[in-house]
Amino acid sequence: RTIDEAFTEIAAIVMDIGTGYTKAGFAGDDKPRVVLRSLVGIPIHQPVHDHNKGPDYYIGNSIPNDPWITKTRVVTNGIVTDWDALEMLWHYVFYQELRVAPEEHAILLSDAPLSPITNREKSAELLFEGFGVPALFIAHQTLLSLYSTGRTTGLIIESGLGVSYTAPIHNGYTLPHATFRLDLAGGCLTEYMGKLLEECGNPFSSEETHIVRNIKETCCYVTHDFQEEMVASESDYLTDYELPDGHIITIGNERFRCPEALFKPQVIGLADPGLHILAMKSLQKCKEGIHSELLNNIVLSGGSSMFPGFAERIQKEIGKLAPNRSKLNVYASPQRKFSSLWVRKKDYEEEGSVIVHRKCF
Repeated sequence: RTIDEAFTEIAAIVMDIGTGYTKAGFAGDDKPRVVLRSLVGIPIHQPVHDHNKGPDYYIGNSIPNDPWITKTRVVTNGIVTDWDALEMLWHYVFYQELRVAPEEHAILLSDAPLSPITNREKSAELLFEGFGVPALFIAHQTLLSLYSTGRTTGLIIESGLGVSYTAPIHNGYTLPHATFRLDLAGGCLTEYMGKLLEECGNPFSSEETHIVRNIKETCCYVTHDFQEEMVASESDYLTDYELPDGHIITIGNERFRCPEALFKPQVIGLADPGLHILAMKSLQKCKEGIHSELLNNIVLSGGSSMFPGFAERIQKEIGKLAPNRSKLNVYASPQRKFSSLWVRKKDYEEEGSVIVHRKCF
């Protein structure tokens, strides 16, 4: 049996290691089989010898809330910052969650735009040599977001937990020179929401961050016109929120002041331009001949793009900046299937980890 026949019979594993969450599953499925926090917990003063000793470390949602556990983030602001922790995370996902032998599955791995090129090489080294995978494809998260809509050309606006990006893609090729990064995303918004709630007499401790996050995710929205909403009647936006202990608090204009930071980072002390301006900067870095195609295929991705009203506000703000009579279409990314070019294990053995730069876009 050839390796291509093996790939046809055995579904590839798709893995997305984000700042907040890791998602993994099988190609062809409608949704991930595994969603867990991208955290590794290591007992203090207890050495980690290898991957096979589960009690030596804890992963994601299974980490006990104990002072003797040191929690380590695998990814910070979209970039892998602890490779030992990543190896533990992969081992847990393969053997404990998916219950597969990685040497029998091709791996599709997402990678953050503008991440160091050495990250791809290190990932290839760990997966080929440490786990014995037969084939690997590493793709930019923005490219996968675009493919999921059935497109190969578009302007991606992505905002997750740790970082946001604007990235144009043309005919399946990313354009790094026109890709921009904003270190403002869901984590910053949760922190900002906590400050706004405290100003309104509803303080939360650092141990209650999960409550603030839930308030943000369930109560916040992006307004079509921020100034107009600020002078609107409070009855138009006041809403009640029930805390875990049963107490009710009232959420006011912080509902729309919080996500407004994505358009005005200055409100949280950043000098960076908002996402709509970054998107236009990305467009202006591209050849004029593809501007209309990019504007007609604006794709939103990431959990922090899910606020009600976000898509409409993006369309409005970019519409004000785009050339007259430009046709704009903004899409939220549904699930779609796509195919890829694999890096085979024999390619890796022949050329080494640099092969990922030639075969992965």
